Amino acid sequence: MPTSTLRYAYFPGCVAQGACRELYQSTALLAATLGIELIELKRAACCGSGTFKEDSQLLEDTVNARNIALAEELNLPLLTHCSTCQGVIGHVDERLKAAQRDDPAYLERVNGFLNNEGCSPYRGSTEVRHLLWALVGDYGLEALAAKVQRSLAGLNCAAFYGCYLLRAQDSI
Repeated sequence: MPTSTLRYAYFPGCVAQGACRELYQSTALLAATLGIELIELKRAACCGSGTFKEDSQLLEDTVNARNIALAEELNLPLLTHCSTCQGVIGHVDERLKAAQRDDPAYLERVNGFLNNEGCSPYRGSTEVRHLLWALVGDYGLEALAAKVQRSLAGLNCAAFYGCYLLRAQDSI
């Protein structure tokens, strides 16, 4: 069991608030049951599901830099339960952290757009996490197992965790 309350800047993504409402509701119930505090990023925008970069890498980076900056304002890691959102936002975070070192002019351009909209700049000061990683790495499997109220042993089911969670890269 964690020694202190786990807190995250929660990015639910757009699908969980519409077509997959059960994902949004079950995440809220799980967090409440485990004592995990989720501070929802109400002003966050859709990550673009990778489609923004088809038109403009700068667009994808700027939209998601804003989402990350919202979490940075709270000094909390950005947490999502959506594999696609985690993959897209994680890639953007990785790219912008590299730009801090290798291409500060690009990051300045991204932050210029954020500034024009009255948003905080991207600082690269937080992490992008998936809910499953937070449960395993932050909460702990033993603590999670201790909370089980009804075993599902023997239940045949198919899990869908999304392809991004299995890709080998620094951002995931």
